[in-house]
Amino acid sequence: MNNEAIKSKERYKNSGAPFPNAQFYGFKLIAALLRLKKRYPPLHIETVTPFDRALFNFLYLWLTGSLASCKSIEDIPDITIVSGSHPCQPNSLRSIRKSAPSWIEYAIAVPTKHGVNWQWQPIPNGLNHWFSDAITKTKQTEKCWILEKKEKEKFFSFINDKWRTPTALKGKYLTRKDALFNYFNKMAQCDPNLPTPAKAVLLGVNKLHHFNALKYQRRDSEQIRYDIFKAQTHYLDRLRQAITEPALISLFSAPKPITHTDSQIIHFSAKQQDYLCTPGRIPSLHYDVSTALRTYIQSPPIYLGSLRQVKVDSVRRFFHELHLQGQKLEQSKHTQETLLELYNFRVFELALLFIVLTSTRPTHEITFLKEYCFDKQSVLVFDKGRYRSIWLCEYFRQALSRYEFLQQNLRRHSSTTFDTPLMWFLVDNHLTVKPLSAKSLRQFTAKWWAKANSGEIAVPYQLRHFFAQHALTSSSPTLTSQDIDRLMGHANWGEQLGSDMLFPVAQNKLTSFLNKIPEFLNLAKIEGAHHG
Repeated sequence: MNNEAIKSKERYKNSGAPFPNAQFYGFKLIAALLRLKKRYPPLHIETVTPFDRALFNFLYLWLTGSLASCKSIEDIPDITIVSGSHPCQPNSLRSIRKSAPSWIEYAIAVPTKHGVNWQWQPIPNGLNHWFSDAITKTKQTEKCWILEKKEKEKFFSFINDKWRTPTALKGKYLTRKDALFNYFNKMAQCDPNLPTPAKAVLLGVNKLHHFNALKYQRRDSEQIRYDIFKAQTHYLDRLRQAITEPALISLFSAPKPITHTDSQIIHFSAKQQDYLCTPGRIPSLHYDVSTALRTYIQSPPIYLGSLRQVKVDSVRRFFHELHLQGQKLEQSKHTQETLLELYNFRVFELALLFIVLTSTRPTHEITFLKEYCFDKQSVLVFDKGRYRSIWLCEYFRQALSRYEFLQQNLRRHSSTTFDTPLMWFLVDNHLTVKPLSAKSLRQFTAKWWAKANSGEIAVPYQLRHFFAQHALTSSSPTLTSQDIDRLMGHANWGEQLGSDMLFPVAQNKLTSFLNKIPEFLNLAKIEGAHHG
């Protein structure tokens, strides 16, 4: 495989890649249902039949992305039904019955700094109708959906044997079986609107396309629960809308347990439980049976992602404190000493603005080369062994112009040329150029952060974490996970400078976001003449 093919394959894995063809996957799902009916002839009895158990397990494993990992019968889990008062545990489902219709939730693993934490995740709208009827209308034990050993052997044979195309689908293009098994994971991988923390839950941290992205973004379990519920519902809706032929629509159904009435496998409920209807959040509910009045209580959320987040108000106070200090150092007339003090202060301030307004990593020289700055609109920085493009917002361009004016005044006062390729730099008492270092910037930040935020400690790198979190929560404009990765400089082979393309519409969206950060931080307006 040549380099261009490898680059294309890498880009295809990333957020924003084309979604898989829904019709091909829908045909394959119909083939699975027809194969199930043939392998397990439905029995019209008032108990759970082998067909019911097989379809139940198939849909559950398909939704959780576990079908492809069933390499032996030991890999087929025992699915249990628990009450709402039980703690969440692997391969369990429960019913929330606050109002009609009942809503089923399944266990999902959330990776945290203390290890895996199991949380309840609502079944997406589209499959809930089937799981709800299967669980609430069966008056048997909570283990009635567990496959016995012989049933597991038969089910294992069903998912691993070669699938022949059914007669009803002859002439249609069906996707591969393993692709169908991996449908939800593939969709999550390509989905640009699914935040990285939610992808980490669905795919696992090690399978993220840009696994470092999770270290910069933070989201709580209620937000993640909503993100996954919304995304999986959308993934099911694509399959439902892809099947349009009446003859195939009738095949896109299966009998429900106990009632044996045929129903579309993917069917959307017009009404949902109230706790699912709050935009942006789905709380985790626990059924409290300790009091006389049994009721659902809300469990506290857990957090996933960055451990180095800083409060927005702390960042605002920090830059306001720098603004006040800059005003104190500004004078209508300067001596060389006072001008040098102001100049060096502005260098530190400019470097911190550069980090918070562009997300650039604070490396050993917190600046860029003059030759790589293009009309103060964009700049190339050498970051982690490769070049990447940085876009400069209007506020930073003004701050840079203020610094350049100050530098010119210092040159006139000192009759020094300051011959250096760096855009900004420190000047010592001997009027010698001294490159700004990460250590000196950390010391400067620690001093003024503590002054602005009593009792708090921060380092410049945390401003990059702030940038990522603000990009994640931005609503005007709303950024996709691909946009955030691009702004943060997260890239694999085939996504670096020169290998991708940014269209004007996307560029305008990113520029709009960058230009709104100063307003969000309440940065003081840069105006007036700067005398020296």
